Amino acid sequence: MTSSRASFPWSHSLRATVALGFLSLGAGCGPEAVSARPAVTESAQSLMGATPAAAGEFPWMVSLQDSAGNPLCGGTILNTHWVLTSRQCVLGTGTVTPPHPSTLRVAAGSNSLALMSIAGQVSTVLDIIPFPDSWNAAQGKDVALLRLLTPLTLNGTTVAALPVATAADVSAGYTDPGVIATLSGWGQTAPGSAIPDALIKMSVPLMSNADASLALGQPVTVDQLAADGSAQGNAFCTGDVGSPLVVDGASGKKLVGVASYNPGCSAPNMFARASYFKGFIDMITPRLNTAPRATLSYVNAPQGGWKHYSLTLPSGIPAFTVSLQKGTGNGTLYVRYNGAPTLTNYTCRSGATDSNLEYCSIFYPSQGTWYISVYGETAVTNASMLGRTFY
Repeated sequence: MTSSRASFPWSHSLRATVALGFLSLGAGCGPEAVSARPAVTESAQSLMGATPAAAGEFPWMVSLQDSAGNPLCGGTILNTHWVLTSRQCVLGTGTVTPPHPSTLRVAAGSNSLALMSIAGQVSTVLDIIPFPDSWNAAQGKDVALLRLLTPLTLNGTTVAALPVATAADVSAGYTDPGVIATLSGWGQTAPGSAIPDALIKMSVPLMSNADASLALGQPVTVDQLAADGSAQGNAFCTGDVGSPLVVDGASGKKLVGVASYNPGCSAPNMFARASYFKGFIDMITPRLNTAPRATLSYVNAPQGGWKHYSLTLPSGIPAFTVSLQKGTGNGTLYVRYNGAPTLTNYTCRSGATDSNLEYCSIFYPSQGTWYISVYGETAVTNASMLGRTFY
């Protein structure tokens, strides 16, 4: 989160900056235009830029970190097992899947990053379910769900779930232009600065998609939500991507947005519109059980060659994940529907890890035959593969 003195060079490449959740598209800024008093307000909150968060003020806030505890992005607790974040934060394009979940963890329950392991709760990520379809942050669809290996203990004080705004909330004015929303996060307070240890917050007025489109000079999609803040210098920055945007209205505090991108740590700020993704969230987050569909040991693939396996999936499965791990060598995991994959024809391909730690995630797979295959970048010996479905 930055003040009006901040500026930041921007890049068109999301893939090159995924690990830090960089803010990628450059565009001009424009003033907020509000013609009527909004139905929902937070009149007690003044627009003063980033300020320290009080203890327990944002108990739904998590820090998404690598396995060593380095902070990458923010996220929101949805229930004991699931967290919502930005798709940027877990890599993933339309066909290249996120990194292996075991390389990520979430930390909750403390405003201090340094005290998370002492005063908070830490859980490794077990599964990553990105919102389906191709995407980039500018074109929307920038959310992903994280299933946790160890469930969080929701004590209601320092760790709590945050409800997602519903269609009824939207109708009641939660996302009307001019409504003041609050963003919390551990992002940079100035471009290039260190990630702060203490959780901070800022307030921003929501703006219409039409005004945001004019300010950015590009289309804004229905699954995106915009907030201004240019008059106050309020904008999120590196480390804030994935963090929750919250409005306190007649039905209480609700998640209205997930920090996505802005033009170089400056307003307008763009978010994934939480209410748009509620169906996706409600489809996945009640599901805490998985069924093994393929459990394979001693998986071998020659350098420059393939090892193919196939299985049949029934209809109605909400998510299908495949992981490759252990063994020696460097294999890339490929998954394809109704045919063996090739280097250029696949439904999902794991990211380049220079190891056998690979992962694929597919939302609502089609009924029928699926191929799960390993391609040997170098010879793969004695790896393990696990395919699971949610129910």
